[in-house]
This record gives sequence, C-alpha cells and structure tokens, in this order.
Amino acid sequence: MRLRPTIGLIAAAMLAWVGNGQVSGGFVEEFTNKDEWIAAVGRFTTIGFTGFPDGTFITDQYADLGILFTDGNDSIDVWAGHVNDGWGLDGNPDIHLSFDSPQAWIAVHFPGDVQIDLFSGDILLSSSVFIAGGLGNFGGVISSELFDTVVILDPSVGDVFIDDLHFGVPAPSAMWLLAVAALLPRRRRR
Repeated sequence: MRLRPTIGLIAAAMLAWVGNGQVSGGFVEEFTNKDEWIAAVGRFTTIGFTGFPDGTFITDQYADLGILFTDGNDSIDVWAGHVNDGWGLDGNPDIHLSFDSPQAWIAVHFPGDVQIDLFSGDILLSSSVFIAGGLGNFGGVISSELFDTVVILDPSVGDVFIDDLHFGVPAPSAMWLLAVAALLPRRRRR
C-alpha cells in the first residue's frame, strides 16, 4: 500500500499547528522571555516550591503532577534571590527530573546561569544554556521530540538554584484527532 505524498505535508502542517508554529521536526526552540514562551506553549503546569520548610529535600512531593526529583539532593531554598515569591529549589549541585509521561516544553526562573538538558530515556536530545547572571532570569525550551528526563545545572558554578518550574505537553484536540484519522490508510473495497 502506498501513501500519497501529501500525507507527509498534512502531518507536518498539523504538527506546526499543534505547536503554534513554533516547533518543527527535531527542533528545540529556546526562550528568554516568559510571555513569548507562554504564548507559544499555551497550557503548562507550574511548581513554585512553596509549602515546605526551608531545607526540605524534594523527591516525590510532586508525584501527583507526574514529576519526580530523582537525585535526592534537591532542597527547598528560602531566599530573596528567588524573586517570584522567595521560595525555590537548591540543586545541590544539579536537579534531575523524571516525568511519568513525555513532555514537550519546560522552563525555569533562575538566578545566575542555567543549562537544561533534555533526554528521552538515556539519549540526550538537547542541551540549552542560558547565561544571564543576576536575579529574576527566565529560560524555557520547546522540543519537537518529547522528553521524559531533564537535568538542570549551572555550567558556571557547582550548584544550581531555580525559582519556579514550568512544564507540559500539548493536549490532544478534536482537530488533531481528526487529522490523525485522515492520515490513516483506508482499506479499499473490491
């Protein structure tokens, strides 16, 4: 059975539509402006790290959101440098995240510098470095390849701090499901 050449074009157009035109095959787009990142991703989940005493080690406290902090060394950090609300996370020295389901985007507010490494299983998909210095910085990525593991670190010093963490994946829509159904090969009656 042969598929028509237009099916590939339709699939590419639908992927661009789902990603608001921001994502294409094998591509990671980086953002340093939160409003632009939000406009590109639409829906996302935020962790603000509030509600736990300073120094609390974070591991599975956010499991209900589908995320685990897997290295066991990340602790709540109450500090004025976390400009959003004074609460953040100290990576001690880096932050390893594991997601229950594959994700398409992630972003952090951070003081200093930050590197975001995206993995699918053990395969590194992308490494994005945001060199900003100072307080109140934002770094976010959108990936066309879904990832299930993230490592966040500061490449300039041995410890990373983040303020808020944002992540998510596109929700299926009726149009998307219809487009996928249209791409499926049809059986021909004889």
